[in-house]
Amino acid sequence: MVTNFEKLSASQDGIVDSQNHNHQSDLKMLRLLNNNKDSLRMDDLVLLLYGHSAFQSLYAGCELGVFELLSRQPELSQAEIGQQLQLEAYPIKALLLGLTALKLILKVDNKYRNSLVIQMLFLEGIWQEFYDTVLFEARIVYPGSMDFVESLRQNRNVGLRQFPGKGPDLYHRLSENPPLETVFYNFMGSWSKLVNPLLLKNVDFSHFRDVVDVGGGDATNSISLAKAFPNLKITLMDIPASCQIAQKNIDEHQLTDRINVFGANIFVDEFPQEQDCFLFIHVLVIWSLDKNTSLLRRAYEALKPGGSVVIFNMMTSDEEDGPVMSALDSSYFVSIPHEGGMIYTWSDHENCLREAGFTEMKRIYCDYWAPSGIIVATK
Repeated sequence: MVTNFEKLSASQDGIVDSQNHNHQSDLKMLRLLNNNKDSLRMDDLVLLLYGHSAFQSLYAGCELGVFELLSRQPELSQAEIGQQLQLEAYPIKALLLGLTALKLILKVDNKYRNSLVIQMLFLEGIWQEFYDTVLFEARIVYPGSMDFVESLRQNRNVGLRQFPGKGPDLYHRLSENPPLETVFYNFMGSWSKLVNPLLLKNVDFSHFRDVVDVGGGDATNSISLAKAFPNLKITLMDIPASCQIAQKNIDEHQLTDRINVFGANIFVDEFPQEQDCFLFIHVLVIWSLDKNTSLLRRAYEALKPGGSVVIFNMMTSDEEDGPVMSALDSSYFVSIPHEGGMIYTWSDHENCLREAGFTEMKRIYCDYWAPSGIIVATK
């Protein structure tokens, strides 16, 4: 019996002995079967195999100050870098080997400097935001991701067990661990600072007045909106522990007359009624699609006619084949914060909106290295 495998090989290479495929015909057959989409190389596989070490090198370069030193003083030798960072010859040799091999820094004539991408983070004034992201990955994502496999097996966020506390999810447990809470909110604030310009550029909030920032965290998003659109009155809804941090930030920016903080369980407590807009910024990646639909339905019912819901977060392609950052970030949501979250597709969000009652929706694609996207749905 001749298999399809053998027929494909024969069609590619003429008459092929099905019992004695040579290496070349196998390769051609695989390329045909994979429809030219198979681009993985052995170098890619090596980087995945040692991915934990790659990140630890990046983390070490950040924590030990290599990148900051080379941003101020490029063209230093290995010995000079070790001296300034107070690292002995052996550890600095190992560290710089890793950073150079990963292309994070460059070695030319035994002198080192930052790669262009790293140096641009300093030149653009966003190094701290990047550093806060690295700390979040190292201190929160890495420990919990050890339970990724078990989370998949059990269909629940097993990695939460890496964070002591009595809270039902990561957000409640963080208040029981102040150092980690600081890392988390520094990251969320920094991430918002990086991507908020995309939201402000692509959505005109000038025709809204009453806006609710659902799950607004430390108020970074609400503050940015309030400063960009002086006409807005904003209500921030989140758990009480987050609201304490949010209120402090709002007070510091002297926006207490325009941003009201509302400590609540957003699945239980009543949403403010007759609103112009509900914002879900980096929120609908946390829960299951059923829970997202429930939140969107509550927003729909609380909106004025003609009001809108704005969803803003990273998006996965409708083909569910990337982008890579969306796929990798999903492992965090599967493992740690709450049951059922991930970086969903555009269509996933739109289906939830339809089930909630919305019929008019608009996608806004953002041109950025993080695959951020916006959906505006109108009642």
